[in-house]
Amino acid sequence: MILMYHKVDLISPTRWWVSAATFAKQMDALKGREVVYLADYDPRSDRQCVITFDDAYENIHRHGLPILRERSLPFEVFINGDFLGRWNHADRVEPLTRYCGLEQLDELAAHGARIQWHTISHPNLTALDATDVDCEISIPEDLRFRFPKPHLTWFAYPFGAHSPAVVDAVRRKQFEGAVSVVDGTACDIYQLNRVVASEDLVLADEQRSEKSISTLRRGWTHVFERLNLHRRPG
Repeated sequence: MILMYHKVDLISPTRWWVSAATFAKQMDALKGREVVYLADYDPRSDRQCVITFDDAYENIHRHGLPILRERSLPFEVFINGDFLGRWNHADRVEPLTRYCGLEQLDELAAHGARIQWHTISHPNLTALDATDVDCEISIPEDLRFRFPKPHLTWFAYPFGAHSPAVVDAVRRKQFEGAVSVVDGTACDIYQLNRVVASEDLVLADEQRSEKSISTLRRGWTHVFERLNLHRRPG
């Protein structure tokens, strides 16, 4: 199971936010699982779990990091190069919030995070030509220098959207793997699905967790189809 979070704050105003109180409960519920990095993840395992955050919002640093540090949990943070330190003005239907700056990413990395890549500007890669796809998935050298391996070795498709051509482009960039949302498959390390971690996600125990995740996955698949990639699920 790979969990996908976006924002952790004191409140949960939309589906992309999880309150800090709920996040702490969800992290406590992972005690029976082996929480690993993506590089160590086996999709065939029923016990393993990966914690991922898309877009690197600064509330992850403020509210999520203390909870993760207290429990010594590893996690992955996918960044967009053009957004670092800025406000999410382009996301007009979401409450205003800020993305992490470099110093906040440094602190996340010092306390269990692996910084990973989510493109330059978060476009739907399936709508771009090959040249623009290559530009978006290429990691700037200054970021590579600041965050050497094992950072910046995994990729997350914006909106979870990918095509065979996009997957091939990511593979050729020599990323170790890539994550989608609901359109991927456990059979391909470059198309791994994730579970959308919302305020409603219950991770009480393994049996209840799998039932809850299955129900939520069906619901989120319907949401993504209706949104037609105009909203930000990843």
